[in-house]
Amino acid sequence: MRKGFTLIETIIYIALFSLVTSFVMVIFYQMLGGRDQHRNRVEVDGEANFMMQKIVWAMTGATAINSPLVNVTGTLLSVNKFNYGQNPIVFDRGANNLRISKASSTPALLGSGRVFVNEFTVEHLPAIQSAPEGVRITLVVSSADITRPAASTTLKNTIYLR
Repeated sequence: MRKGFTLIETIIYIALFSLVTSFVMVIFYQMLGGRDQHRNRVEVDGEANFMMQKIVWAMTGATAINSPLVNVTGTLLSVNKFNYGQNPIVFDRGANNLRISKASSTPALLGSGRVFVNEFTVEHLPAIQSAPEGVRITLVVSSADITRPAASTTLKNTIYLR
C-alpha cells in the first residue's frame, strides 16, 4: 500500500481551499466597505443635524422673518431675534455649504469640506388664526468624499415664531 495523496485528491483539496479562501476574502472586503459607508453616513447625519440645530437656534426667540417673503419659497433665511445685538441672522447656501452671517458680517461656513449642501430651501408660512407665522425648511446634505461610498440625508423641519 502507498501512503500519501493521489494527484486528484490534491487537486480537489486545493480547489476546496481556494473556494473557502475566496469566500472569506469577499466577506472581509464587504465588512471594510460597510465600515466606510457607516462612517460616511454618521458624518453626513451629524453635520446635517448640526446645521439644522443652528437654524432652530436662530428661530428660537425670533421676532421677525425678513426673507423669504410670506408665501414665498427661497434659498435664503433672514430673521431678527429678540434682544439680540447682531441682527439680522442670515442663512444661505454658498460654496456647496450652508453659511451663516450675523449683522451683515462675512458669512461663515457651518459644515466641513467633507459634505456638500445640495439643497437649502425655506418656505415662509403665513400666520393663520391662532398659529404664528413660521418657516418650512428642507436641507439635503451629501458626502463630498468620492473615495468612500456615497451617503446623503434630507432633513425637513417646520419652525414657528413664538
